[in-house]
Amino acid sequence: MGDVHNQFTGNATYVIQARDIIGDVVFQTVTESPQGRAATDLAKVVRAQWRDEAVTRGLAGAGALAVRWVADWSVADHQENVRVTAAGGLGDLANAFRTMPDQRLVIIGAPGSGKTSLAILLTLELLRDRTAGQPVPVVLLASSWDPGREHFDAWLGRRITEEYLEQGDDLTRDRIRELVRDREVIPVLDGIDEMPELLLEEALAALNRALGDGSPVILTCRAAEYANAVADKSVLGAAAVIRAQPVAAEPAAGYLRRTSQPRLLARWEPVLSELVGNPAGPVAKTFESPLMLWLARTVYTTSANDPVELLDAQRFPDVSTIERRLLDALVPAVFRTGPRSPHQPRPARDWGPRRAQRWLAFLAAHLMRSRSREIEWWNLSQFTLLDLAVLAGIGFGLTPAITLLAGWYPTPDAVQSFELAIGADVAFKTGAMAQAVILVLRLRTSDLPRRPRLSGRLPGMVVLLAIVVTVGSFLSPGQSIVVIGDGVAAILVVGLTVPVQSAQALGPRALLRGEQATTALTVLLISPLIGGLTAWLMPTDGWAAASGIALIGGLGVAVVAVTVSPWGRWVLTKAALAVMRRFPLSALTFLEDAHRVGVLRQVGGVYQFRHSLLRERLASVWNDKDFAPAVGRYEPDELRLDGSGTMLGGWKFALLMVGGSVVVIAKLGAWADLQMWLSVGATWGGVALISWVPVRLVSRKAKLRLTSEVIEAGFGRRTVTFRWTDVEEVAVRKFEPSSGRSGGFMLHLRPAPSVELDTWVRVNSTGWVAVYSLGAKGVVPAQLDAALTRFAGDRWKRFE
Repeated sequence: MGDVHNQFTGNATYVIQARDIIGDVVFQTVTESPQGRAATDLAKVVRAQWRDEAVTRGLAGAGALAVRWVADWSVADHQENVRVTAAGGLGDLANAFRTMPDQRLVIIGAPGSGKTSLAILLTLELLRDRTAGQPVPVVLLASSWDPGREHFDAWLGRRITEEYLEQGDDLTRDRIRELVRDREVIPVLDGIDEMPELLLEEALAALNRALGDGSPVILTCRAAEYANAVADKSVLGAAAVIRAQPVAAEPAAGYLRRTSQPRLLARWEPVLSELVGNPAGPVAKTFESPLMLWLARTVYTTSANDPVELLDAQRFPDVSTIERRLLDALVPAVFRTGPRSPHQPRPARDWGPRRAQRWLAFLAAHLMRSRSREIEWWNLSQFTLLDLAVLAGIGFGLTPAITLLAGWYPTPDAVQSFELAIGADVAFKTGAMAQAVILVLRLRTSDLPRRPRLSGRLPGMVVLLAIVVTVGSFLSPGQSIVVIGDGVAAILVVGLTVPVQSAQALGPRALLRGEQATTALTVLLISPLIGGLTAWLMPTDGWAAASGIALIGGLGVAVVAVTVSPWGRWVLTKAALAVMRRFPLSALTFLEDAHRVGVLRQVGGVYQFRHSLLRERLASVWNDKDFAPAVGRYEPDELRLDGSGTMLGGWKFALLMVGGSVVVIAKLGAWADLQMWLSVGATWGGVALISWVPVRLVSRKAKLRLTSEVIEAGFGRRTVTFRWTDVEEVAVRKFEPSSGRSGGFMLHLRPAPSVELDTWVRVNSTGWVAVYSLGAKGVVPAQLDAALTRFAGDRWKRFE
């Protein structure tokens, strides 16, 4: 009884202040379990990671863009199985997700429509209001999951372990497996459309089986791919499907107004007036994409660039030209310099915007030249003469090296040393012939990367091996070595390995690992086999010579097997491209980072540029001799091309001449014969003169000029000019000479029927006029492709 003073001094776990207490006082403390602590740690790490990523993507802060959505029941489960509002914003989506019976959601939309942004914002919203015991949303790329080989729970646990192991005190392997087992994780699978097409349907079926107990999941997928996947199969059960909506003019204007520098806001006013006042115009249509809005803010964030330029109808007449201008800023925006956030478990490396843009421009130019959309690591070697150089190096480098090794090998006498040298050389050449046979067989089947496969093939291989050995045993020793060595090698390699279709692979690195395993299998089987076989069949005296033949000859065979394999060529190609500053030595790591930051998308075992306009834009600024970032650069008002070229061009032709001379002299064994060098040099010089000069003289007469109004082709002193209004189509086609035989490729245009042509202008049998030579392969220079895209528009068909 008496006064109560609200004062306390000292240390205590609990402090209770009261006046009158009647009865007992009971305290109950709640101790979180180790699994609960692991979930709390995971939630903190995921929230910190994607909070920083949201800032980087311009999705956070007062200026964040509100991505709208609408329910799409055409590709969803029955409405009675899903309770979701018809449309709304982020807050509506978070509330609807919490009230769904099974909490399953599919976010679909067009490229650049904001699917991933919406998934990231939803993840952060769920984490912001998360309480103890609620599942933790975790964003993961879905492209590495193979539903036919790995259960979804096993893949999910493995991927969370790879990303977040030991990021918290309680995030151990066992705790992560328990979180997945007890459904305390909401998997947010981004880019499920990047899975191989054949696996997407299987993946949805596997999710229905694995999460059949009503477990939550969130997917993002391109609309067309998802519609195709569920056309004849079951949809994701009990899942709502929402479609990311284009950004309306008013919200887009508000976003740009909020995120602009206050002192530079006046520069935006004409653009914002056009945006709101003309919602059907090119500016408003471009800014319907959240990606383009973010890029616009990035490009014009400083006074160096003025957004009013977008209103110039001459330079930016349509959506595509505005998009190309904004896409110039994408690579520098995502490949930033400076320290990375410590909250990113696996941040992208600091490649630097200039180098990243140079490398991506090189890839884009290659794709344009090769008429492909896919970046395949095993085909990058076509950029160089590495194949020719490697074969020449094997032929002229390994033979002396093997002879030298044989001379160093310890043998009792000169006779055995001679036998050792002969045997090692025979083993090496047999191995080289075996690899040639294997390469021919692979070209007849597939030149794709391979992986080992033994099941179901061993009985047939045993029968084939027995036949080859039996046939070889009836031949003389020299013939036996060749027949048995080549036959056994081809059977082993072709029989034990299978080509892997890139559309069925789980990623480029998975394809590379399979090829590495195949190369290792080839080396371990063929090298000792041919070395030992040669040592057994060669007439040698003593174990020293026989073991030396097996060891040195097998080593030479191993070198050949590695260098001619796709993996070996890939390693040499990386090194050569790195020396030429065209690509980094850590090539796959760079491609993975470009995929992670959103420049590339993965489709099975290959990468593609996420936007075709980005690929074309980067290709247009690639220059093999000099390169500057595309930001701030615009298309020229005029493009001029002068036809030029040789049979192979410059250094390639010189390399062939030198290589041919070395081959001839090596075969004749006349290394010290000066007269022989002069004779061979004169022969190759004459060939060069005869083949190069006429081509050079003729090609210099061809000229091409393009402007926004005309396309002008010059042939010697004659010039033909077409106004773009008089051109129906432009394409690359096979040239039809008057002789009737098909020539190389040329740029052709089809004039309108009303156009009157000079009598000397030849129109081919299908109504096309050839205007510019593109060589035997029809390679379109990147600058020409960009100019035709700009000036001809939809009339530029590229390849007919």
